[in-house]
Amino acid sequence: MNAPFLGERMGIPTRAVRAVGLALLLAGAGAAGPTAGVGQNRALDILHSASARYAGVETLCADFTQELLVPLLGATRTGTGRLCQGRPNLFAMRFDVPAGDVIVVDGAHTWVYFPSNDHRTVLRTSADRAAGGRDFHREFLERPEARYDVTYEKSEVVEGRSTHRLRMVPRAPSSYRAAVVWIDEGEPVLRRLRLEEENGNVRTVTLSGVGFGEAPGDGWFSFTPPPGALVMIR
Repeated sequence: MNAPFLGERMGIPTRAVRAVGLALLLAGAGAAGPTAGVGQNRALDILHSASARYAGVETLCADFTQELLVPLLGATRTGTGRLCQGRPNLFAMRFDVPAGDVIVVDGAHTWVYFPSNDHRTVLRTSADRAAGGRDFHREFLERPEARYDVTYEKSEVVEGRSTHRLRMVPRAPSSYRAAVVWIDEGEPVLRRLRLEEENGNVRTVTLSGVGFGEAPGDGWFSFTPPPGALVMIR
């Protein structure tokens, strides 16, 4: 959805591009026994419905708004743009604000270029290091009962749409401590996700105009470093 839904300039460590994540908080979290089990089952049912919706999707595109809270700086940064993903392991997040900032996963490499912060430096990492991390279905919806402790928080309106607000805490070591996902109550579509990162940053990405099967256009999943740029390989 970063994430997913990114980069040092937007608060992501330059050592890697963090995957956008997914987490759920149980309604009646203080309850125990059967009540807690019912809440968890409800959360899993919602995730399974969303998983079925995304399972056969080869490409999707959406407009995004990202808000990044950086506690160490006492600041919130906002970015907007468009993102698309495709299978296998293709992803691009292109910013309108800040203009020209981009993250591209071309199937072999992940490229991060933020000219708004440093127009001379490009970060390149192996796409395999975050395999599935940019695929909403694989990272956030596939086998959630095996990979996360899930809870249902509440129903909440996002951009005028009623959604289920869920929380997931990874059971295995991850680049994020927990994440929250908002799934549309009418159609099981991911509308918003929030990533609670290890460094304390909180990244929230809201999606609109989600188009399943939409063709992103030629060159969307490719990136060529600008002339003279230093490519840092990690």
